[in-house]
Amino acid sequence: MFAGIPVSAQPGGRAVSWALKLLVAVGAAAIIVAWAGTSNTVEVSDQVDWAPLGLAGVTLIALGLLGSVLIARRAVLLRLAHLAPLVAEPTAPLPVDKAGSLLRAGGVDDVLLAAPRMARYHRAGCPLTSGKTVEPGGRAEHEQAGRRPCGVCRP
Repeated sequence: MFAGIPVSAQPGGRAVSWALKLLVAVGAAAIIVAWAGTSNTVEVSDQVDWAPLGLAGVTLIALGLLGSVLIARRAVLLRLAHLAPLVAEPTAPLPVDKAGSLLRAGGVDDVLLAAPRMARYHRAGCPLTSGKTVEPGGRAEHEQAGRRPCGVCRP
């Protein structure tokens, strides 16, 4: 029931995990006993006597499954918290010019980047230029070379 969920993400650890499994098993057993008890009777008044046991079984199963969903939700939140710093600080290399100096977005809109074989020109912070050797230039210069503006950074 809790395959793939680390024990650290489960409140109470293995004890709670086993308790929830036991709740589901006892609930299933209660439903089976209630079904067996009603199947041997003909009169409805005798069958109704078994209804509370069946209802208790359904309740126990619902509680066990709800607890497992809450544990799984907590495990997902812990994994997201673990991944958040990795997503916030990407490790992709930034664009560099031919001299090897780093090109960053400095708020200057006149400086646009492109490589000689690129069909589009980009802003300095565009993710499509990360790790590529690009050359700065103006809009007119890039358009004269036959390049179009990037659809991602929209220079």
